[in-house]
Amino acid sequence: MRWLAALLAMLFAGAAAAVTPDPSVPQRGAAAAVGALVWLHPSYGGDHPPEAPPWTTRLVAAGWDLWRLDRTGPGDPLDGGAQRLAAGSTALRAQGYRRVLLVGDSRGAFIALLALAVPGVADGVVLTAPAAHGRSETRRAQALEDFGSALAAAALPASARMALVLFADDAWDPNPAARASMFRAAVARMGIAGRLIDRPASPRGHDAASGALFDRLFGACLAAFIDPERFPPASCP
Repeated sequence: MRWLAALLAMLFAGAAAAVTPDPSVPQRGAAAAVGALVWLHPSYGGDHPPEAPPWTTRLVAAGWDLWRLDRTGPGDPLDGGAQRLAAGSTALRAQGYRRVLLVGDSRGAFIALLALAVPGVADGVVLTAPAAHGRSETRRAQALEDFGSALAAAALPASARMALVLFADDAWDPNPAARASMFRAAVARMGIAGRLIDRPASPRGHDAASGALFDRLFGACLAAFIDPERFPPASCP
């Protein structure tokens, strides 16, 4: 089984390397930062992956260093991304970051959700419009089942915070009402603080979290909720 140990070592070495400092903002470093904020964007590969959504600048301003998990290409498997993320989180803690937050959008959110099965991977996570199965009607049942299975496997500590954002008119969402119910059950099972933003009147659509309107309406509340250094607000607008 020596080959298996070598393979795992290679996998996790690559995982740590996949979590890289986001070049869009200066890094404070582990000793000075509140913690590491890892952005999981929705795109495959490319030289210019999407920037973190505007609302995350509130966390950066509050003292968090912004990091990014890049994906390897169109064939990038979900489990592989989750393994790279878990190893990257371990590497960040080894550098001295006291806390790690995950913010994922679309497929990036689904990767973050899968990684929560690894104890200690995060102190807080925000999932916006998780998606990994496309828009076909024939895939909706599997999409919902995989979402529920990932939530059932999540193992966050009692001090963690978890937020889920679902949008109206999201063609990638197999069943928003069912996903909202699954999320509430998972939060209750883990005994953690949860925040659900469930199909607000505005903004709408799968990419809604990336816009300035979402930041204006929900950014301050969401940033305050997910930051374990701050007292969470009772509700979001």
